[in-house]
Amino acid sequence: MLPIQFKHIMLSFLLALTSVFAMAQDITIVKGNVTDEVTGEPLPFVNITFVGANIGTTTDFDGNYFLETQWAKPKLLASFIGYKTDTVRVTSGKTQTINFKLNPAGITMEAVDIVATKERYRNKDNPAVDLIKQVIDHKDQNRKEALDFYEYKKYEKIEIDLNNITEDFLEKGWLKKHFQIVIDNIDTSEVNGKPFLPIYLRETASNVYYRKNPKSEKEYQSGVKQTGFEGYVDEDGMSFLMDKLYQDIDIYDNNINLLSNQFTSPISTLAPTIYKFFIIDTTEVNGHECINLGFTPRNKLDFAFTGNLFIINDSSYNVIKVSLGVPKQININFVKDLSLEQEFTQYNDSVWMLTRDKLIIDYNFSRKGRGFYGKKDVTFSDYEFNKPQPDSTYNRVEKIIKEEDAKEKDDEFWDTARPDTLTQSEKDVYVMIDSVQNIKAFRRFMDITMLLVSGWQKVGPYLEVGPITAFYSFNDVEGFRLRGGFRTTPGLKKNMFFDTYLAYGFKDKEFKYLLAYTYSFNKEYLTNPQHKITATYQRETNFPGQDLQFLNDDNFLLSFRRGNSNRMLFYDSYKLDYIHESQSGFSYNFVYENKLQRPVGILEFASGDTANTQYSNNIQTDNVSVNLRFAPNEQFYQGKNFRLPLYNKYPIFQLRYTQGLKDVIQGDIEYYRLSGNIFKRFYLAQLGFTDTELEGGKIFGKVPFPLLNMPQANQSFFLQEASFNMMNFMEFMSDEYVSLKVTHNFNGAIFNRIPLFKHLKLREVVSCKVLYGRLTDRNDPAQNPDLFRFPANDDGVPITYKFENAVPYIEASAGVANIFKILRIELLQRVTYLDNQDIGSTFGVKGLGIRAKGKVDF
Repeated sequence: MLPIQFKHIMLSFLLALTSVFAMAQDITIVKGNVTDEVTGEPLPFVNITFVGANIGTTTDFDGNYFLETQWAKPKLLASFIGYKTDTVRVTSGKTQTINFKLNPAGITMEAVDIVATKERYRNKDNPAVDLIKQVIDHKDQNRKEALDFYEYKKYEKIEIDLNNITEDFLEKGWLKKHFQIVIDNIDTSEVNGKPFLPIYLRETASNVYYRKNPKSEKEYQSGVKQTGFEGYVDEDGMSFLMDKLYQDIDIYDNNINLLSNQFTSPISTLAPTIYKFFIIDTTEVNGHECINLGFTPRNKLDFAFTGNLFIINDSSYNVIKVSLGVPKQININFVKDLSLEQEFTQYNDSVWMLTRDKLIIDYNFSRKGRGFYGKKDVTFSDYEFNKPQPDSTYNRVEKIIKEEDAKEKDDEFWDTARPDTLTQSEKDVYVMIDSVQNIKAFRRFMDITMLLVSGWQKVGPYLEVGPITAFYSFNDVEGFRLRGGFRTTPGLKKNMFFDTYLAYGFKDKEFKYLLAYTYSFNKEYLTNPQHKITATYQRETNFPGQDLQFLNDDNFLLSFRRGNSNRMLFYDSYKLDYIHESQSGFSYNFVYENKLQRPVGILEFASGDTANTQYSNNIQTDNVSVNLRFAPNEQFYQGKNFRLPLYNKYPIFQLRYTQGLKDVIQGDIEYYRLSGNIFKRFYLAQLGFTDTELEGGKIFGKVPFPLLNMPQANQSFFLQEASFNMMNFMEFMSDEYVSLKVTHNFNGAIFNRIPLFKHLKLREVVSCKVLYGRLTDRNDPAQNPDLFRFPANDDGVPITYKFENAVPYIEASAGVANIFKILRIELLQRVTYLDNQDIGSTFGVKGLGIRAKGKVDF
């Protein structure tokens, strides 16, 4: 796998896909201001649209607007209730400023009077603010969670489409030759009028049950149907990705999770300080008189919405319709347009329940419009109230429970589950997507794209060769290293997986290899939660103390390192790994490993008392490990041979116990190791989020230094978030330790307020990592000459240290993320132990945002 965040992998994949199906036309940019002709005051929420095209925007609170499109029409229209419309000619393919001055139409509003004023906006004595405060005060009684019990049926449809399919592109001969079915299914976006082509479709039918006390809401998915990217993107992984991108939105929550960020709701308790509100008019929604309340963020770069709340004009202050968008200036990557509409229906003449939820997002990867278009349409029906279900319905730990046969439902089931019959156009989407999968030109393109994205090349239906990032690498011990490997695909056997590689170092002249076999007790080994057993034999080298999940040490980029990398371990390992996960988020993992290690390079296993040492030049261990893990409501993106956790607000607990066995099979050392880890992500709304990880461990028994705790250090020039990036390999050793790692992502909260930075949409990241350990006399070579001496440099000066005088190791960093949308650079400062040997500079710069532990932000 390429050493970058998973979301960047998916974006790269979709970017490559769109490059084949999209070509740009000239861009037309129109910006300007709309004012009242009589008073000169700016007019907010004025509709600005191209005549004859469904492309437009609305003015902000200061009356400003901005439009950028390659489908401009000759005329631009400004319209607003209570004013005469105005139309102005536009020059296509140019950047131009067009200001409108609208004349009042002489319409008198009932129930609400709009009075123009030249005073600065303020909350005091503002009827719009008074109204939203009433909505906030009544929201606890108006939201559905105020009920004791309710249940309903939920039907959800998510569709992903390539957008910007231009007329010039459709006329190309090779497209007509291979993709005529594609041309026949081109449609037009209802948000911005852009042509689009469906490439992915998923339908989900569920029953949802809610209990107030103790609080529980569970969704039982009875049917899941999806098509698109078969054989290239795992179905469950794609489903989890869609769930993260298109999360359910509750307008009554103070904070709304959307697009990996927390937005402040317009009816949050903090809304009057985040938003400006404006009463537009009274209107009728589904037969009910409502007040149309417009709102816009005070700071257009805050994670907040623009739009309208339709509030019923009575003393209940219920919101019965919502229309949301985001400001153009907001710091969200690749999002060009966003539209959310929700409608509520009254039940039992009292409670208003959500019955329709429609989210549409237009993603663009370039200024000229290449990208894709995603929409989620959810219908909620058959509400029932105060009908308690058995406790077993509510007591499941997981929030979403999928029935075993959910993917196998027939057409008769879907005809009943869908609230509306599929149109012929929607039926054609299934046919078109399935047909495109079988077109040779499409499959060739997908093979090349997946090679660039995942690093693996499919060879026939059963094998893949790779990864390309490890074909060539180098280090001081092995010299130039070549590696080639293959793995099986689900096409060979869905519940079995084979993986192997062969590598050779031209300096040490040693072969390294891996043979691994996985058997899944599930029907498919990619199914989560996992239940599998893996047998592995590996002959390989590694840097002592390094354990990079989802990232190989022989990755080409990691070959570039600061300092010396001439001390390594060569090992032969036999390993049996059994893991059993449950839907509750609890899992247990049993591992047996027999491992023979010897030093290579200039690393030596030498004791101070060679006559009485209890160890040979090799270390032979038999280890039995038990790992317990609890991660409630955790979801994963499941790849073909890896998976990445999608973190949420819940903590993750891990406890690991390892016992070294002596004289049982082949082990020479008896010892015990106990460690624990807690990870928690804290969401801070407009201030971003904080990742916190606390870990501690202890070794019981007398062991040579390769078995001591060695912190995960990083001598490469690329950032590894889980590592101590300013620490050398084997710099510290201990048999007792505790560490704390804190990283805060501001998501632009500071840069968005700096004029020069806000247009670049950069984001700030700060972190601090603290490690303290203790080496007891039992495992100190200075106190026990029969133990291996700690490594030293060429001058005989030790390069490994104990923690002295209760001083912890500390490093801090401040960085800039989102550079060119994908890059991250951090300035790192080592705070303590500045006089240690061979550490080089105490200040460093690292980039690329390599995540050694596979963390994913959504």
